[in-house]
Order: sequence, then C-alpha cells, then structure tokens
Amino acid sequence: MARDDGDLPEAVPSNLPQTYQGDQDLPEVVEPTTPEKWRHPQFAAGSNSYTPSPPYIPPVEDRKILGLRRTTFFLSLALAILIIFGIALGAGLGVGLRKGDSSSGDASSSGGKTTSSEPIPTSSIASSTTTSTSTSTACIPSRTPAIANGDFEAGVEASDIRPWYIPDLVAPATYEILNVNGSNSFHAICKSDLEHGAYTKIKLAQQLRTCPDTTYDFQFLHNFDPGANENAYIVVIVDGEEVANIRGGPNEWVTYKGNFTSKKSGNSTLFQVDFAPVAFDSQEFYVDDFEITPADFFTG
Repeated sequence: MARDDGDLPEAVPSNLPQTYQGDQDLPEVVEPTTPEKWRHPQFAAGSNSYTPSPPYIPPVEDRKILGLRRTTFFLSLALAILIIFGIALGAGLGVGLRKGDSSSGDASSSGGKTTSSEPIPTSSIASSTTTSTSTSTACIPSRTPAIANGDFEAGVEASDIRPWYIPDLVAPATYEILNVNGSNSFHAICKSDLEHGAYTKIKLAQQLRTCPDTTYDFQFLHNFDPGANENAYIVVIVDGEEVANIRGGPNEWVTYKGNFTSKKSGNSTLFQVDFAPVAFDSQEFYVDDFEITPADFFTG
C-alpha cells in the first residue's frame, strides 16, 4: 500500500535544552584562593605530601627534696657534713690537748717555806664538789690507788685542788696552793677575829677509792706557822671518826704517819683534814705529800 504523507502531524520546534556537547560547554571552575599568611606550612603551595606534626613531649619537671632542687639539696648536705666533721675534730683535739696539759711531773720534797702567792677567794669554795668514786666487784687493795693528787701538783691552774675539795670554811679563813722550792703545798690561813667567834676552820677532804674492810696506812708532811702553838690543831677524820690529832706542831716540815680501816661495805672512804686554831688565836698550816696505801704495801 502506498504511503500517504498528507495525514502526518506538523512538526513542532522543541523547547528542550540542548544536549551536552563536551567540556567546551562547561563553565570554568575557579578555585578559591587562600592567602599564604593563613596557610599552615604543611599545606603551603607546592607541597606534594602531608607531613604530620611531631608527637607532643611534655617538659620534664625538676624534682625537689624538701622544697629544694636536688643539686642545691645535696650541696647543702655535703657542706653541713663537712662543718660537723670539723667541729667534732676540733673538740677532740681540744680535749686531748687539755688532758696532756693536765698531767705533770713527779713532785719533789720541799725543805722550807720560801715564797707566797695570793690567797684563793673564799667564793670559789661554794663551787667545790665531791668526786664520785667508781665501784668494782673485785677489789684488790694492793692495786687500787686510794688517793689522787696527794702532792697538789695535778691541777692545771694554781687554784685547782681536784679531786680534793673544801666542804667547810669558817670565815675569815682562806687557803691557797703555795709553791715551795718548786713543789706545791696546801696552805691554810686561819686568822681569827672577834667578829667570827673563838675560832676559824678549814676542812680539806677527798673521797678515797678503797676496798671494803681493809686496813690502810697514811702519811703526810705538815708545818705549823708559828710553831708550838698549843691552840692550833690538825685533825684527821675518816668516815666521821677521828684517826689523828696533831696539836702545836713545829715550824718545820714533819712527817705524820697513821692508819685506819675502811668500812665493811662499799668502795669509798671519806678522808678529811681539819685545820683549826682555837681561843681566838690565829694560825697558818702547810701540808703536802699525802700517801694512802693498804697496810704492808706502804712505799714510804
């Protein structure tokens, strides 16, 4: 059958957009531009790769001791140790030197009183104290030194009579350590007056180191000035008992000898020497070279 084109509808122009013809029809894309001063260095122009930031490492805190830096603390500690060591060393040397100075040579016997020194103030007597003695469970009389500083030579100073002491002094009496021909002696000065009664007195004492229930011999030198004064006495008392009474001795050095027996218990004996003029009289006494040893062991 033949085609009849006369019945076809009329073509109407299309209002649809044109089809995509390629990249030439697309609008140009413009990238936003960021100022360089705002760019992070990792994203700077021309960078081809991303560089990560290094890990964050917190700062190390400086450790402290007692509020001080470690270095300061240890330096201070070392300095303190050096100071303490220096003080201890100095104290030790001082004690050693003092002990060396306190030792003296053997005392020589004297023949007469030739020189004098200033009397010792009576105020120093108040500070005198007794010397405690050590005890021992095994006491050997022959090896136990009963008396110390019997010749009055051991004192560092002229007024030092330790371990002797003055338990009693009746004014206006006083005493001194007198050097006689190079040897020290104890000088008791008992001057009486109407204001202080009929007599003055000085007591010289020492706590002896003795063994219990042991007989001891003792001896010492004495000198009365003036001599032959019937109102002048030297009395020796041991543990409260009189063991010697010397009256009106001569004005020259004389040796007195006696003995006593120690208590049945204990390792100490109180040995006391009293110097006393009576009847308002005045007198000076000198004593020296006390020796006290167990019986049968006397060296004199």
